[in-house]
Amino acid sequence: MGTYLISGGTDGIGRALAVTYLRDGHTVVVVGRSAAKFQALLRQAGLAPDSDRAHFFPADLRLVRENRRVVEAFTSRFEALDALVLCAAYVHRRRVVTEEGFEHTFALYYLSRYVLTMGLADRLSAAELPVVLNTSVPGARRDAIRWDDLQLTRSFRWRTANQLSRRANELLGLTLARRHPAGRIRHVLYSPGFVRSSFAGEVSRLERALITGLARVTRTPTPDRAIAPILDLVAAPGTEPVAAYDRGRPVPLTITPADQAEADRLHATTERLLEPWR
Repeated sequence: MGTYLISGGTDGIGRALAVTYLRDGHTVVVVGRSAAKFQALLRQAGLAPDSDRAHFFPADLRLVRENRRVVEAFTSRFEALDALVLCAAYVHRRRVVTEEGFEHTFALYYLSRYVLTMGLADRLSAAELPVVLNTSVPGARRDAIRWDDLQLTRSFRWRTANQLSRRANELLGLTLARRHPAGRIRHVLYSPGFVRSSFAGEVSRLERALITGLARVTRTPTPDRAIAPILDLVAAPGTEPVAAYDRGRPVPLTITPADQAEADRLHATTERLLEPWR
């Protein structure tokens, strides 16, 4: 049996994965904000509230210090981590700054994933076939990083912020492969496509109703159905240190020396940004 940590594990795809792994007898650490949703998840999985296989780490993953706390809590209790599944998501279409001073999209979609991935890499290395399954959609523009304005203080658009965080996650995979022996940890970028679940974000009632209606008309898969390719990839992530998939279909990745140089630059920049939380 394996040990899995799932960020954003109380809703949508993260929740469906947590329930499935618990039903299959694995140990699951769910990171999220709602203890009530976690208890509902346990009931769905058929487990008692005091199950020794299900753990809830409450955290606001927009905050670096909260991600650090998750890393410390996990490493103090577990010797190995078979899979880190990164699903946390919340959309702000306007510029929102966290109390730590980071633009929200950068903080939740990149910094959180960076801190959890790098902070838990040693525990991943201790597993037999470790994998980071990152639901950051692959295929961002190669020039998406705004090096002179990472927090998009001068001109904010949600699409720009989205592209920046997606490119940053692609580079995170290269950083992980360079800094851990023999590329043992597989970093898989995965796009689940449009999934019928609660849309976590800053949307109006009308927009939410339209999204729900569109999902029904187009027969969009529920999270329970959408996770099938993810389960396969976590079980057999392949041999490449960095890979990408779109709903189970491989997405070709071309990695050049320029990409690696950019990954090294982003790693150094990120480490400087995180210095106050050492």
